[in-house]
Order: sequence, then structure tokens, then C-alpha cells
Amino acid sequence: MPYKTEIKKLQYKDLFEHLDINTYQIDVPDDMFDGWQQTLDLLSEIAKSPAVLIMRLTPSDISVFTTSNSQGNPYSRHDKEELGNGLYCETVIKSQSELHIPNALKDKEWDHNPDIKLGMIAYCGLPLTWPDKTPFGTICMLDSQEREYSPTYRQLLKQFQNTINANLASLYQHSELQYLNQILNDQVQQRTSELAQLSGKLIEEIENRRVIENSIDYYKSYDALTGLPNRLSFIDLLTKQLNTSLSPITTVMYIGLRNFKSINNSYGYVIGDKLLQNFTQRVKRYLNNDTLFSRVTGAEFIIAQPKEKLIDEMQLVNQIIACTNTPFTLGDFTITVPCFIGIAQAPVDSDDASELIQKAGAALHMSKIDGSQYTFFAQQNNESIEQRYHLESNLVNVLKNRELTIHYQPLFCLKNSKVIGAEALLRWHSPTLGNIPPDQFIKLAESNGQIIEIGNFVLHTAISQAAKWHTMQLENFRIAINISPVQFRNLNFAEHIEELLSLYNLPASALELEITEGILLQDEHCAQHTIKVLQNLGVRVSLDDFGTGYSSLSYLQKYSFDTLKIDRCFITNIENNEQDRELSKAIIAIGKKLGMHVIAEGVETRVQDDFIKFEECDIGQGYLYGKPISAELFESNYLIRID
Repeated sequence: MPYKTEIKKLQYKDLFEHLDINTYQIDVPDDMFDGWQQTLDLLSEIAKSPAVLIMRLTPSDISVFTTSNSQGNPYSRHDKEELGNGLYCETVIKSQSELHIPNALKDKEWDHNPDIKLGMIAYCGLPLTWPDKTPFGTICMLDSQEREYSPTYRQLLKQFQNTINANLASLYQHSELQYLNQILNDQVQQRTSELAQLSGKLIEEIENRRVIENSIDYYKSYDALTGLPNRLSFIDLLTKQLNTSLSPITTVMYIGLRNFKSINNSYGYVIGDKLLQNFTQRVKRYLNNDTLFSRVTGAEFIIAQPKEKLIDEMQLVNQIIACTNTPFTLGDFTITVPCFIGIAQAPVDSDDASELIQKAGAALHMSKIDGSQYTFFAQQNNESIEQRYHLESNLVNVLKNRELTIHYQPLFCLKNSKVIGAEALLRWHSPTLGNIPPDQFIKLAESNGQIIEIGNFVLHTAISQAAKWHTMQLENFRIAINISPVQFRNLNFAEHIEELLSLYNLPASALELEITEGILLQDEHCAQHTIKVLQNLGVRVSLDDFGTGYSSLSYLQKYSFDTLKIDRCFITNIENNEQDRELSKAIIAIGKKLGMHVIAEGVETRVQDDFIKFEECDIGQGYLYGKPISAELFESNYLIRID
């Protein structure tokens, strides 16, 4: 009954209104403190700053919570200073913004700062804040010499600030749960009586309301979260519109928000639901009374709009794209969710409501494949869809017909200029379709479940080949294999790898499994367990495409990787893009500091090779060193030269 929902809402509202978390009493656990300490040491080394601190605020003073273990650092843990003396960090906390002072001695506003007594005249700091907006303190860099901190180092400080604020949010949520549990234990009897009285009042009030949202018919026809018509209701409304509209064109737009599942996984379903509601309200601003708007499922929406001219509805398409590209601010989070749009039109494509929706959905699918922001359904779309089905039908028997092969691309040691391993890369040659690039069939295999079978073929072929090469006394040779998220989600994946190593008699140290951020986003607990089991076996685990994900730095805290692969997009532009050069330097430095091997992929020129060698990258991969080739050619071209 609707009134039960209202009772539950009021119950939780009343409970949270009395929530009073004293953030000064929240302790930082040892494992999190150790991660912060490692962060400060790493930042101090990269930025070459003698002092990097995390400061914590109390009601009466501010103290050094932890400090970098660096030469020339005058600060010790637990050092305190009373508030009101004009400290750098006190100003950062009050303003809740960055403070950057190249030389306090030359700045009349800061030339009496207490930190000058310790010789620290250069400062760059950012605020650290609990989720309830109360300050925790600051993270800052100080130097005894005049110092204009570069945008790269300030951006790196910002990234570490985001990671620590995320840690604080986790601690705060844990305290909330403890507090709520105590409240529930203490007040359950009192709440039972109060809610019984409240229930009677709500029943009387709600049953007297004449609002359509509280009727059964409403929930059959409308989406409870957004208030929009659901799919069945939309079909009925569109059918009526097509039969009665005087406009010559009715355009149906099928909208899909990109990567919405990862938003739910990263921020939680409460934030995800709020984002869908905000998106709905934004779009409504662009619609007139004749436009139909529906949420069909998950993060997919449909709009039907009668228009006089095609150019009229292109304005709406551009408005929707612009509104999804504009960040959504939800609490402490700023989230952007671009979209794909598929478009079908009546009467050109169809005059039937269900068929129009189906064709708009097909156009949306083509938009996702092509990477275009919007796609019109047309004969070309039909041909593309037919090609996809044709590709899928040929993929079904690809293993049976032995059309898949493994090529091997050399991994080149930059210190001794020798090939020390290879990455196994899947290739498909179809007798009817020709050579099919992996990016065209891997996602298709993942969506239809065939990736498990194909993934097993890759593992068996590459591991057996590596075992053969190992018998040639290539003891330090390694084989790297990409793992699909679908494979990795299998709870018995690590056990399967152990069985394959035993079957082909390959040492675990000769195998490296490459995973991407997509694997880590889906189930962190499962990922941590599987990575730990694999590493206990002796298998190396590599984080592929590092630097392209929004939370890659946090993964280095959560997981223990053996290898870091710099995404080729950074290497490609290092000759002409200073930011890519600086980011590549920082990634290599981070990997080396954390004891990982660093691989730069996509190396194609001598300039790129010279750059990664100078930055002391460990391994290079790319066309400059060798293209992917068959096992036979790889063996004759490279292995005979390995000592």
C-alpha cells in the first residue's frame, strides 16, 4: 500500500535528522594511514619537495597527522600549532580552496607566517573535507626555497586530495552505520509506538488525497522514479499521436546514457537514481506539450516529437547531447554521462509505434558501435545490422572451423635491448569475411557469452606455446595474455589458471595476465581475491591501459600489481604534447616507486623510444620493436637471439 511507503520515508527522515557524527573522534585505521604515508613519500619524491604533509584540525589547534620521510623535512608527526596565528593550512581550511605561495618572504601577507621559522617559504596546499562539509585538514607541499609549483605537480596533488577525500567518505559512512545501529537499538520500542500513531494519521491523510501517483493504475503506466510513462504506456500514447497528429513528421529518439552501470557501481544506486531524475528534469525543459517522453528501462529513454521540418528536431537532438555532456553535481560528486541517440521517423521508416521504437533502438545500437553521438535509422543501418548478424553467425563456428590464431608481439627490454617476452594477441581470419579486427568481434563475443570459449582457446594456445619456448631454456621469457571481464568474473578463474600451468608444465612466473579498469569496476571484492590468489601462485598481474580511467590512482592503493602498462594514447603524442610527456613521466615514476615494472605500448618512433629510455621505463612494445606475428616467425626472428 502507498501509505506504508510514506511511513518508511518519514521513519528514515526522522532518524537521519538526529544524526550527529563528531568527525574529530573518527580514527583513521592503520592500513589507511600507511597508504597515506606512502602517498606523501611518493609525492615528495616526484615533486622533489622536502616536506609533504597531511594536517588534521581539532577544535583548538592543528597538528601534523603524517609527514613525508624526506631529507630536509623539519616537521614531525604530532607537531601542533594553535589556531589564529595565520598558518598557511588554516587559511586553506577557512577558504576551502587551493593556496599557492611561491615565496612568503616576498609576500607582505605571509612574511610573518610561523612556518618561516622552520625555513619553509614556498607552499601549495588543498583542503581535506569530511562528507558533512566539516574540515579534516589539508594536504600540502612545502619547500625551503622559492618555488612556483608546476600545473603537473598541482594536478597530482589534486588527485591525491580526491583519493584521501574518498577515504574520509568511507570512514564517515562507517561511523554513520555505527551511529544508526546504536539509535535503532536504543529507540526501537519508542519508535514502534510513535510509528503506530503516525501510521493512523498517514492512512487518513493519504486515503483522502486524490493524486494519481497513489493509484494502482498510475504505477501500471508510469515509472516510479522519474514519473515518466513506461514503455507500454508510451506505445499507446505514440499510437494515438500518430493517428491524430497533423504534423507531417514524427521523430522518435531512443536515448542511451553511456557507462551508467559503472556509475551505480562507483557511487551507489542512490546517486544513480538521483542522476536519472536530474537528467529527466533537464530534458523536460526542452520539450513542448506535444512531445512524448518515456523511460523504457535502466538508463534508456524515448522521445517522440511531431514536427514540421527535420531541422526542427535536430535542435532537440543537440540540446539533449549538450545537457548530458554538462556535468551533474550530486552532493560531493560531479559526474558526466554522455549519451548515444538512435533516431527513426514516421512515416518514412514506419507508421507503427512499436516498429518505430524498434528501429530507433536499432539506430541507437549502431550509434554505440560507430561511436557517433546520434544515428538515423536508414537502409545503411539495416545493412550494418545485417552485417552484425552475419558476423555473429560466422563467429558461432569460429573455433570449430579453426579460424582463430594467436600472434605474438615482442616485449623489448630497454636496458639490454633484448626481447624478454611476448604479448599474445587474438586474430580471426574468416574464409568468407576476411580478416576481422578484434575490436569488432571481442565485444560481440562478450555480449553473446562466447568469450568464455574463445578465452579458453587463447589461454590454452598461448600457455602451451610459452611452455614450448620455456623448454628452449628461455628461463626469463614471459607470455602476456589479455583477460576479458567476463572471464575474470568466474569465481574459479584462478583455479583454472593453476590447472593450465600444471597441464602444460609452465612456471607461474612465466605468465602475466593483463586486466583493465573495467574488470576492477564491476566487483572490487572479487577482483581483490582473484588477484591475490593468482599472485600467490606466482603469476604476474598487469594493469593495462593505465592512465585512461578516472580512478586509476586509487587502484594502485587497493590492488597489488606487478606491472603497469602506459596506454598508447600517451606515448603517441609525447613528441608534440607537453602534457602527455609530463603525465608519462609521472606514471613511470609512480610505477617505479611502487616497485612495478612499467611497459610503454604503442612505441613507433625513435623519439618515443629515446624518451621512455631516458625516463627509465623497463619495457617497450610497439611496431618500432616488432609487429604481431605467428609463433613460427616469432621464434625464428627473436628467440634464436635470446641468450
